[in-house]
Amino acid sequence: LASVCRREQLQLPAEFSAKVARASERNMRRALLLLEASRVQQYPFTADQDVQLADWERYVSQIAREILAEQSPQCLMRVRTKLYELLTNCIPADVIIKRLEHELSSTLDDTVRHKMAQDAAFYEHRLCLGSKEIYHLESFVARFMATYKTHLCEQSQMLANMDMDFDDDDF
Repeated sequence: LASVCRREQLQLPAEFSAKVARASERNMRRALLLLEASRVQQYPFTADQDVQLADWERYVSQIAREILAEQSPQCLMRVRTKLYELLTNCIPADVIIKRLEHELSSTLDDTVRHKMAQDAAFYEHRLCLGSKEIYHLESFVARFMATYKTHLCEQSQMLANMDMDFDDDDF
């Protein structure tokens, strides 16, 4: 990054360079895209400047938040529309499913994260075999919603059982 910035005659603080490297997950092509997006947002760069993500990445993050907030057929239809919009804007389906998995897994515990990783790999493989990418993306989201909702119900049931076992006379 530093050598690219020198060639482009840009000043790049070391702290901001480290932020870009972390955000890009050490992928040089992605780092250059993030650097370019950040330059459009604000130049000259500052050490405390936030790294600007690509629009489609922010959109996938929004989709993930929506999925985590509500697991219903109505939500699935809204998400399907958004996924279709990403596909029509030439974002590859395998990239969408990887980014969606990354966004969803950041808030999950290990049991759900493991199941989601299995499902993501399964549907990513199906993407390669099938012709309609939207079907496989929608199936992944539906499977995740079902798994996550089941997990939430089990957690609430477990908490309810713990409350029933608790007795004030124990103190």
